[in-house]
Amino acid sequence: MEYMGTIDTTILNDVGLTNAEIKIYMALLGLGTSTAGPILEKTGLQNSVVHLTLHKLVEKGFVSFVKKGSVKHYHPVDPNYLVKFIDEKKKRIEALVPLLASQQQKVERNEAEVFEGLAGLKAMLHEFIKDAKKGDEYLFFSFYVENPKEFENIFRFYNEFDKERERRGLVTKGILTPSLKPFVKGRNMRNLLFVDFPILTNISICRDKVIFTPWEDQKISFLVKSRQLADSFRVYFYSIWNKYKK
Repeated sequence: MEYMGTIDTTILNDVGLTNAEIKIYMALLGLGTSTAGPILEKTGLQNSVVHLTLHKLVEKGFVSFVKKGSVKHYHPVDPNYLVKFIDEKKKRIEALVPLLASQQQKVERNEAEVFEGLAGLKAMLHEFIKDAKKGDEYLFFSFYVENPKEFENIFRFYNEFDKERERRGLVTKGILTPSLKPFVKGRNMRNLLFVDFPILTNISICRDKVIFTPWEDQKISFLVKSRQLADSFRVYFYSIWNKYKK
């Protein structure tokens, strides 16, 4: 960390000044106007470094000079110039950002979240469809819960959730076991397929998301964002749907 007296000048490194540029600029602030000689003495830098650095500071606008005969007399600009210097850098960066963004490789990020209990299940289901658009498909496999009381509570919530899916214009399709017919009776769900052979349970797919609701001892639900996983389950769903749905 560079200090000039009691002044911490580290920030000047951050805005693009070298240590030599900082030393010479600070020296000139103390000298006022000076030729290269006193700057050499005050900074202890080599002659070639001082002359090269003074040239750089002139280019950056931190130092001006007047030539008297063959000798240059250097003068530091007002320190307030630092703000203008930073603002100009900011404008150049802001202009560059869109160009950099246009070159960025778009990569889909896979994410996973865990939800607990009935409240967590409700929150997860709303998160599951928050990005869904009208016409998107909501596919699900048969739901199974061992505890009858919990089963009833969940299906009571799904009755309300049906309305949210309908409001969003989602196309809902489900593959279920015949034992669930009494629980979906009266619900506005026409796209259902009942099969009497073993199928996946507690899995739903929408866009690039999949939810798993095993609901065993800990009542844990999982939401996974993965286009590859969603597509694979979607293919499996339709391998059954297209074969048995009449």
